[in-house]
Amino acid sequence: MKRIFTMPGERQPVLETERLTLRAFRHEDAKTVCRLAGDWEVARMMAPVPYPYPLAAAGDWIRSHGQSAADGIDLTFAIWLKDVLIGSINIENRGDDTVGIGYWIGKDYWSKGYASEAVTKILRYAFGELSINLLLTDLFADNLASARVLEKAGFTFSCEKSGWSEARQETCPKREYRLTQERWQAQKGLL
Repeated sequence: MKRIFTMPGERQPVLETERLTLRAFRHEDAKTVCRLAGDWEVARMMAPVPYPYPLAAAGDWIRSHGQSAADGIDLTFAIWLKDVLIGSINIENRGDDTVGIGYWIGKDYWSKGYASEAVTKILRYAFGELSINLLLTDLFADNLASARVLEKAGFTFSCEKSGWSEARQETCPKREYRLTQERWQAQKGLL
């Protein structure tokens, strides 16, 4: 896959918002990832996550991040609220010269604005620091809360499609959203 960024220095950056810190995952985060992402309400909204979510799979997922970041194809951040891990957000090369974002928040932390806050920060990083021109993301059509997060951030609906849900063990309707750097800059008054 094509490199979409070059990490500054040897370490993944740490990004901060008013309430959150986005940083690289550590191996000791696996149990929390397993618990949060393994919750049925969370897992069913993410295409690749099985249910139940084995601890070994969470550990493998975390271990994969270092090489993906070094290769410039995926930057995955743990989302921390003070000293509590609450979710994840990433920027990834999806192939065919498309760059996407993905995120999840543990169920106990839903409806508190954390997803919107993390997405806003990752957009600033992707469009500003990494100079990405277009971001795509997709979600299962029944993930209405995530659709609201994306629309609030400026993403627009692009197309309907379908995709496999490992947790649900079925193909489900999906919706794709997109946001260009130009549109993002215009919304922020940067043009």
